[in-house]
Amino acid sequence: MYYLTIRQFMRTLKNLDAILGKAEAHAQAHKFDVNNFCSARVHPDMLPFIAQVRIACDTAKATGANLAGKEAPKHEDTETTVADLRGRIGKALAYLETLTAKDFERTTPDTLIKLPGRGDRPGKTLRANEYLYGRQIPNFYFHAVTTYDILRAGGVEIGKNDFLGQLDFVDA
Repeated sequence: MYYLTIRQFMRTLKNLDAILGKAEAHAQAHKFDVNNFCSARVHPDMLPFIAQVRIACDTAKATGANLAGKEAPKHEDTETTVADLRGRIGKALAYLETLTAKDFERTTPDTLIKLPGRGDRPGKTLRANEYLYGRQIPNFYFHAVTTYDILRAGGVEIGKNDFLGQLDFVDA
């Protein structure tokens, strides 16, 4: 579970940070405020850009913490700029760096993961596999991709390779 979650979420968050850097360069080259992206949405009924980045970060750290049986740090939702969002990514990455494969040794596919008690699911739990594969991984990538899509729709010259990041190819 460690490799499937922590290492991959970290990779995507690092790529997301690099994409935000490209957005800053794009805005500077086209002489507009990069923070215009902060309120952008794919559709009026979807959350804005700023929330997409926050949720991706929160999902990554909560997933790691919950599967490792730890408590995730709380990061207040105070970001108002792209620079702030890059800082939030940095804080999420710093927390994820503290987790190791050893932290996941006692987690089995049937370990019960308690969900936050809000809305229609107070006191609900999921088995670790359902939590990870059915909820957290899709949720994380949904928000990461939506962030990417907002920037791409805004004219930032990014492509699939920016989202995937550097791959460690080997000659066969």
